[in-house]
Amino acid sequence: MIKDMRKKLLTKQNKLLQKWDPPVSSSLRGLKGSLTIEAALVLPLFIFGTLAMIMIGEAVRFSGNMNAALLENGRKLSTYAYAGNKAGIEGSLLGGKAVSLTLGKSMVLNDLKKEDSGEIPVESGFGGLSFIHSNVLGPDQMIDLNAVWRMKLFFPLPGVKGFRVIDRARIRAFTGYDNTRREDRSWEEEEMVFITEKGTVYHRDRNCSHLNINIRHTTRAAVGRERNNAGGKYYPCEYCGGGNGENLYITDDGDRYHTKISCPGLKRSVKTVPISETGGRPPCAACGGG
Repeated sequence: MIKDMRKKLLTKQNKLLQKWDPPVSSSLRGLKGSLTIEAALVLPLFIFGTLAMIMIGEAVRFSGNMNAALLENGRKLSTYAYAGNKAGIEGSLLGGKAVSLTLGKSMVLNDLKKEDSGEIPVESGFGGLSFIHSNVLGPDQMIDLNAVWRMKLFFPLPGVKGFRVIDRARIRAFTGYDNTRREDRSWEEEEMVFITEKGTVYHRDRNCSHLNINIRHTTRAAVGRERNNAGGKYYPCEYCGGGNGENLYITDDGDRYHTKISCPGLKRSVKTVPISETGGRPPCAACGGG
């Protein structure tokens, strides 16, 4: 009798368990399996995208710090050049000989290390910053600080390099103007003409076609057959010519091809100077005969 009662209780217990915990169908088991597979595929892509956004954000932040350091120290160098020129000091920090690219690079790196004392998003760290395209107190008395670097990838991929970045600050040195050279001149106002940094002639008309760059489009396959106005070939630009783009940009008067329309090499700086300070340049054949 006791055995019969025990069997009845077990039977009722099993019925209650089946009521509250029904068996899982095969379709639900398949749905759970597909969700697991989708999660395994999507999660790495999500992590990859998140890391890429963080990497780009770090590069933009560092580029902002770099531009600020270039601009601030470019201004300091321009002030030092004025003070050295005014006082005639040649051997001190303010002397024209001491205001150099080495000093500018050192000042920029010191400012950057104050902002980023740890790891920076640059391949090879601070050693990967190149100032080779910079120029300090050249013939045009400009302080031109250029920092070229390549963005460091958080996750190295075979055959993939980080983006190449160029940060630049260009400021004229405060060297003043020597008015003593005008003492022997007549009171009549001297004619002002227009020249460019690398030009070989002076222009009387600011709208001369030779002062306005004519940018033409070509391709990498055709650039070897292109010739400029002087009959010369085109060579890679120091700033952007190393890219792999198929579309290129050239000018009739230049000898470089560019992969970016925004390249600094496609910008021409025109200065207005007295005709006596053209450096022996002859007049332009198009506008200088007036």
